[in-house]
Amino acid sequence: MNPPPSPPPPVDRGALADVRRRSRRRRAIGAAFILATFAGSFAGVWVLETSGVLEGPEWAFTMTQVADLRASGVDGSGQVVCLVDTGIERDHPALRAVPLLGWRDFVNGRTMPYDDDGHGTSMAAILAARGPFEGVAPGVALLVAKVLDAQGRGTSGSLAQAAAFCADPDGDGDPADGASVISLSLVATATDLPVGSDVAAAVNAALRQGIVVVASAGNDGLADDGDVQRPASIPGVLAVGAVDSFGAVARFSSMGFSAGRVDPDRKPELVAPGVDLLSAGRAGTYRLVSGTSTSAAFVAGIVALLLEAHPALAGAGTYAGVAAIKAALAGTAAPGAGQALPHDPRFGYGIVRALAASDILG
Repeated sequence: MNPPPSPPPPVDRGALADVRRRSRRRRAIGAAFILATFAGSFAGVWVLETSGVLEGPEWAFTMTQVADLRASGVDGSGQVVCLVDTGIERDHPALRAVPLLGWRDFVNGRTMPYDDDGHGTSMAAILAARGPFEGVAPGVALLVAKVLDAQGRGTSGSLAQAAAFCADPDGDGDPADGASVISLSLVATATDLPVGSDVAAAVNAALRQGIVVVASAGNDGLADDGDVQRPASIPGVLAVGAVDSFGAVARFSSMGFSAGRVDPDRKPELVAPGVDLLSAGRAGTYRLVSGTSTSAAFVAGIVALLLEAHPALAGAGTYAGVAAIKAALAGTAAPGAGQALPHDPRFGYGIVRALAASDILG
């Protein structure tokens, strides 16, 4: 898991004068949705100035038992994760070795992959980086759907189309080339994505097909409205909040509630590392990222590991495989300090534990 020796990576020096960059808060307008953020493109972004080899998120791999599961030889090989975000910087050193099986631009209609915000590139590296550090599941292949523009805005229509693309990339009605996991590091309000919307229909179709859908709980924790944001609030979707290296829930992580929900679908379901994780930045740089975007991508990687370890659950063609994954993750999560049991509005069922979930799946 230690990275091989390599030259120091390039650094975004324009941001070094003010190491913690402040960004404007983006608001959803009309039928729009926004990045799962707290203060701009990232919930507190640091740009690293480094003179040596980059170190991966070892504390996060240890806390979540990713290191233990990876030690068994599992790395996500054979699994396809569909990243729905701002795009991907295909030639980034952390990502150029990751197979890209399909690309669709629902914003500008461009045929070649790109990322004019950087958020999607960062989430892709959390998931699947292959150097100079490794993501959670470096063996996966990616599908990428761009639904967010350079300002982190998108529409419900494009998100619904992206979910359908993830399930059947070539649109031929055969889901064999589709994703086994969909990663949604974005959020919207209930007004923007009402119950019964086209997004809910597309996500539910993917779930019924046996695709595990993972989404950011949201980053409105400091002004919380009492529930996770959408599409994480859709039943069946894994809603993920964020914790720091001490296992404390990040102050920006959205709360959920249990009224009208039953196990294992209370929200959020899980929390995962989402504060100060090393990831890819724009133009070949690296940075520390925070937010429930990050924790959702992290859990999407864990799901890919579980599906490789238990291939009968991948592409089963029914919701049964999704339900089994959700139940295993919820049932084996580690309680956080002060967490209410069995479910807590901040921690969910607890901190995700990859090896324990794999063991309970048999």
